[in-house]
Amino acid sequence: MSESSPEDQAAGRPGAEPAAGASAGGSPGPERRSMRDRLVPPPRRPVNPLTDTTMTSISGLDTLNTAFRVRHDGGVVADQSAAPIAAPLRRMDQESVIDLDEALSHHLLLVSDEVDADELEALAVSVWDESGWAGPGMLRLGGGAALRGPWAIDAQSRRALGASAALTHAWLVVCPPSRGAAPDPRLMARDPWAHAFPDGMPVGVELRILLTLRRMARRLCGALRIQGTGDILAPDPDSAVNLTAYSPRWIGPEELLAVLRAEFPTVIDSRDVPLAPQPHPDAREVERIQTIAQSVAELPEDVARHLEESRRRAQSEPQTVDAYAAVAPAGNRSELMVEVRVVPRPPQVLRWEAWTDNAIVEYRVRWLPGPGIDVTTERLSRTSRLERLRAARDVERAAGLVVDAVGGSVIDEDGFLVGQDGDPLAGAPVR
Repeated sequence: MSESSPEDQAAGRPGAEPAAGASAGGSPGPERRSMRDRLVPPPRRPVNPLTDTTMTSISGLDTLNTAFRVRHDGGVVADQSAAPIAAPLRRMDQESVIDLDEALSHHLLLVSDEVDADELEALAVSVWDESGWAGPGMLRLGGGAALRGPWAIDAQSRRALGASAALTHAWLVVCPPSRGAAPDPRLMARDPWAHAFPDGMPVGVELRILLTLRRMARRLCGALRIQGTGDILAPDPDSAVNLTAYSPRWIGPEELLAVLRAEFPTVIDSRDVPLAPQPHPDAREVERIQTIAQSVAELPEDVARHLEESRRRAQSEPQTVDAYAAVAPAGNRSELMVEVRVVPRPPQVLRWEAWTDNAIVEYRVRWLPGPGIDVTTERLSRTSRLERLRAARDVERAAGLVVDAVGGSVIDEDGFLVGQDGDPLAGAPVR
């Protein structure tokens, strides 16, 4: 079994070569961190496009290093000594209480006072290339939409909006409505998203904006209030369990198993997982299989010979692994799976990383709920919730071991970056 992928072999990259930036020692594992603190560039570091958006472009101004002046004879000359022109703009106005009529006429992103504008900006720029500040209190999103705020929510407004006491601030979603067909009444009874749009489901730009804001609300422990129905969609922040590491380095199955055994001594290759015993077919099933086999025409002799030669050649040549998985116990009665494969492109949040121009290896750490653990319902049982919390800790430990071995970056289920202990860019936890 080969220990490197075809992409590694083509690049001349040995499978065991240490990755740049991979830490030598172990760490407790990734934790969901403040996006603002996770992405703020330290001193003497190149500007990070996720947090350093510019507002000079909204007026058509760029920073000028050269000025020009007109001579007495009408000629134009450059004046290199002129000071550069800047267009400083304030990001925030003085905070005020939200106007209730305006709040009721917009979708709202509701957050706590622990979430500031820079953190919201970092999440938005993680998703949209064109995102940035368009003026004080106006954060551009994609497709011409924007967030306007933040507005404080007083007790009277909170009662009218149906917001919880923890959600003290609101951002107005500036986006024209675009609706399709009304949902089926049976779907409305089961799906909170369909229940929030009884007259027509959002489509187009409005749908993309709201789905992304719902992901942001889960990351920020916030909520969405839907205009019209007033439904509050508050995603459970603990429901985001799975993590994925992206790295330029490939490691083979044996090396990954060795890495994971530091915390998960019983981890095994997924190909070694014992299969459940299959029931013996009854007489009717045997007869059906025989009938199908007799109805299939025999292959032409040349085709059959070619298939047999291909089979023998595949058995004689060394196997090249380009995707595999490892399985380990997680929580009390669950399992986690680490799925490894080469992907053609990076996730959106890593689009500016220079190393993504080459081979990109995805290490997906996924929770597999055990028997009796139901996470498909909106209200989990106490047993399922405790099992999910335990499994989430194990998923974080496994992702930490992987990123220590291969380097790279970790993202959560919603496509946002996750800080790691020991990372100088990591800040205080979101929750």
